[in-house]
Amino acid sequence: MLQYAPWLVWLVPLVACPLVYVMEAIHPKIRDLFAVLIGFVSAAYALSMVPDIFAAGLGVLEKETVQEALLWLPGAVRLKLSVVVDPLSVFMANVAAVIGAIILVYSLGYMAGEEGLSRYYFFMLLFIGGMIGLVMAGNFVQLYIFWEVVGLCSYALIGFWYKRPEARRAGMKAFLVTRAGDICLMMGIALLFFATGSFDFLAAKEAVDALRAAGLLTPIALLMFGGAVGKSAQLPLFVWLPDAMEGPSTVSALIHAATMVKAGVYLVARTHLIFHYSLEWLLTVTYIGAITAFMAATMALVATDIKRVFAYSTISQLGYMMAGLGIALSITDLGWFASQFHLLSHSIFKALLFLCAGAILHALGTRDMRLMGGLKDDMPITFWTCVIGILALAGVPPLNGFWSKDLLFLAALESELGVHSLVVLGILVITAAITFAYGLRVIALTFLGEKSEYAKTHHPHEAPPVMTIPLIVLAALACVTGFFEKEFEAFMHVHVAHHSAVAPWIPWALTAAALLVGGVPAYLVYYARAVSPESIRKSLAPIHRLLEKGYYFDDFYNAVFVKGLLSLGENFRKVQVGVLNYNMALMVAGLSIFMLLFIGGV
Repeated sequence: MLQYAPWLVWLVPLVACPLVYVMEAIHPKIRDLFAVLIGFVSAAYALSMVPDIFAAGLGVLEKETVQEALLWLPGAVRLKLSVVVDPLSVFMANVAAVIGAIILVYSLGYMAGEEGLSRYYFFMLLFIGGMIGLVMAGNFVQLYIFWEVVGLCSYALIGFWYKRPEARRAGMKAFLVTRAGDICLMMGIALLFFATGSFDFLAAKEAVDALRAAGLLTPIALLMFGGAVGKSAQLPLFVWLPDAMEGPSTVSALIHAATMVKAGVYLVARTHLIFHYSLEWLLTVTYIGAITAFMAATMALVATDIKRVFAYSTISQLGYMMAGLGIALSITDLGWFASQFHLLSHSIFKALLFLCAGAILHALGTRDMRLMGGLKDDMPITFWTCVIGILALAGVPPLNGFWSKDLLFLAALESELGVHSLVVLGILVITAAITFAYGLRVIALTFLGEKSEYAKTHHPHEAPPVMTIPLIVLAALACVTGFFEKEFEAFMHVHVAHHSAVAPWIPWALTAAALLVGGVPAYLVYYARAVSPESIRKSLAPIHRLLEKGYYFDDFYNAVFVKGLLSLGENFRKVQVGVLNYNMALMVAGLSIFMLLFIGGV
């Protein structure tokens, strides 16, 4: 590997981000190219670690994989700055760095002429560096610091166009909703420290028996999973991600494919070595993932905003990954490996889909699919690459999504969770059918049929090469990466154990059934026009309304946490008369009661 690569892979973008403003003072174009250059330097450091992981033969979180540097917090805690150089951290670092570099190239065309580009590139580099720092961290304190850096960047970039009220609200919503998960993670880390006296991953791994004996393993595991639920937009904290589409499409691509939402999956995969002894944790991860996958897919069926459809698909596919981790009783079970393989596939085809959406938005200025149609001939590169991305998302062979999703089906069939894994398998197969249906709907509404009057007046055109070349690169990767399962298994050093002899044709048959069940109705409605979408919408109006409203989660949160807290505050204000003597008397009385209780040992 390149010298000091495990450190410089995240330090370089972090140090470089404030230099963006220096480059702007020289020339705006130099600033733009500087940001892209830093992205590729970070990617080079990440890629340079890959051969060493192959050669080392070390598994996930072994003692030899941790590198320590300077003493960070002296004293009783003695926290050292450290990085983990194992297959999982290097894999995730490459996802963030390589996909991030491709998105930065695309930004040269997509963001050209926008105001505030120095701020944009500052936070993009900070985002990439923060995510790499998160996955390379060797202890929970470092992980949590970068966890918050990633959250801050998502807030700033989702609300990049802050002059738009929708963007401001979306950025704030993302920040506040994910805080609920972040508090859970912080509590879990604190409880782990009080139980073990250390923040190190290795120390936590070695203290498993003590944690189990103290009855703390499951509470700590569930608290930390709460952090993953928030960051990876799982049930019930998924509501921030669909609204995050108010940011630039490049930001959406980075959040969905390489950074923010992958952090939660990484956290569960990283802590799996510690928490897999808790059956309650495994079942919680499994069912939260599976139910989220299904619910998000159903919401994508009725969304008319193309980026919102892709956002729901991200929530759904993250659910697949969580379910795969949950059905694995150890990291040598197929489910753990399958979830990471699917993460690789998803990173590629989801970056591709959001950048395709960006090309369409660049040409038409709208995300509403009802105002599109007939774009196939005007935007052939965008059309064909988007088709590849959607078919990969749906798990159509031979694209990468087919191989990784097929592996998740096989993992569920082999899992030793018994009936739970079979229930989850059924949910995931049904979800796969829905995924193919809404994917075909996107293609039909966006690229096929007659042009809308809106599209005719805006004269759609293909994006410039600086935007289409990244699309072609990602589409090519979506076509070939699925064939490298064995190489990926060798890289991850997990030595997958197969617990039952499941015939390979069974998951293939499940995939074929899902594609048939999802594809035929979509074809009849959106291609053959045998049934009109309007008639289905009217006949299923209550269900359509339920899905359109996102199962009323937003309405519930608004009623309880927004209007409810405002009402509580207004009522509380009534007891504040504004008289200093009155307020001081109440404070003294309260303190007196507290002291009496404390002295009395209550």
